[in-house]
Amino acid sequence: MTNIFDEKQIEIFLKSAPNLRKFMSQVNLELRPTMSPPFDRLIESVIYQQLSGKAASTIFGRFLNLIGEMTPENILKYKIEGFRAVGLSSQKSQYVHNIANEFKVAGSMSQYQDAKSLDGLSNDEIISLFSQIKGVGEWTVEMYLIFGLGRLDVFSSKDLGVRKGLQKMYKLEELPTPKASLEITKNWKNSTVGNILCWRILDV
Repeated sequence: MTNIFDEKQIEIFLKSAPNLRKFMSQVNLELRPTMSPPFDRLIESVIYQQLSGKAASTIFGRFLNLIGEMTPENILKYKIEGFRAVGLSSQKSQYVHNIANEFKVAGSMSQYQDAKSLDGLSNDEIISLFSQIKGVGEWTVEMYLIFGLGRLDVFSSKDLGVRKGLQKMYKLEELPTPKASLEITKNWKNSTVGNILCWRILDV
């Protein structure tokens, strides 16, 4: 997928947050959404939660080797104990089962088999929809909106890295709360650009 952060999209953001223009020149921003099915992305996100990239990648690889093709039916062939053997915690194993049950043929999410099936839903509707699944939180769905669907108007106010980025760029004495972060960014347009800028500026 091509980088959807072209000059036009970045300029729309900068016009709504002109004081951040100097920071934009310090980073290389890009977003190449995968347009992956929601089921695949939610399973991957749950497995990656609270792990380093390397450890999560290893466990996810073992998980895929175990189940083969990523389908609800293949996952539900295995009991929770089977996933423990490839490195998933009991809790994550249960969450993976929860997601698979909702996306199986007769499950409540079965009509959402690909990214295009979500085209008519707003960000809030998608967050509300998938957050009904135990183990899938608001942050997980926001990451899918950004990296899976390439939605340009996502701001993850509860993300620690985003809040640290805001603190750095706005020279705040204390880490802003999620509520304060929303207030700071309430006028942002193309807020996904700003969201990723917050992450990237921490590496500078």
